[in-house]
Amino acid sequence: MGKTLLAGVAPNQVTTQPYAHLVADGVLPKAFYNKLAADFPKPERFTRGLEKFDSNQAIRIRAIDIMNNPEFSAEWREFFRYHTSQEFWADIVRVFGEQIRTTHPNLEQRAGKKLEDWVATVRGADGQADIVLDAQFVVNTPVTRMSSVRPAHVDDEDEIWAGLLYMRADGDTSQGGNLDIYKFKGKPAFGGHYAPLSNVTVENSVAYAANRFASFVNSPDSIHGVTPRPPTSAYRRYINFIALTPFKAFTLPVMPLHKQFTFWLERRKMKSHGVRARTGT
Repeated sequence: MGKTLLAGVAPNQVTTQPYAHLVADGVLPKAFYNKLAADFPKPERFTRGLEKFDSNQAIRIRAIDIMNNPEFSAEWREFFRYHTSQEFWADIVRVFGEQIRTTHPNLEQRAGKKLEDWVATVRGADGQADIVLDAQFVVNTPVTRMSSVRPAHVDDEDEIWAGLLYMRADGDTSQGGNLDIYKFKGKPAFGGHYAPLSNVTVENSVAYAANRFASFVNSPDSIHGVTPRPPTSAYRRYINFIALTPFKAFTLPVMPLHKQFTFWLERRKMKSHGVRARTGT
């Protein structure tokens, strides 16, 4: 097992239903993970310069602002460098390449080359690339009223792969904050990037736990969301990884106009009461 996320992962570990995704525990060696966890930025690093912040708000620090910044440990700087590199893109293709091709069969034709030949760069760097990678420190701030930081949704249309390394802090006894993997009951339909909870079921739920890695191929089927958290003083900590194409890889089917208002009301309810979709059978 190496000090990189996919070093010990094989393609056959990727689950294909309801869409291509991977859940792996202990992806980093324990001693190395513990060193990273101890050096995870303190909450005040995320809130620095903010006049105020909301309950259960996501705050991020991008890889390009970390890799050459001495306020972060050498281990973290190297970790972010590797996980936005050409080498890491090769890791992604080795593990997820078949599923990326199955999910997006015209992607290589549009790019004019095979996935293995794509040139990668870090988001925010100069120059052109076939695939842009980013990795981010992320916290979700303490919660004053039960809510989901982001309910059922699909990520941006130029994102073809995403990953989450959970870094739950020692002593964090808060509830919720798990990753739900959803499936539409019928044909997919969205309001923006969000899916009505009444139209989806929970196919899998990934508990928020230290050194647990979840990742997936992004498409209109890749509906996922974070379960509500009740009031807590705990910060939810993780690293977010994304791979972006320079064009939209897909389009999202939009729900009929007459359903937009109903969905708007449902989203208000989700935000106010921390509603969660039902588990599939």
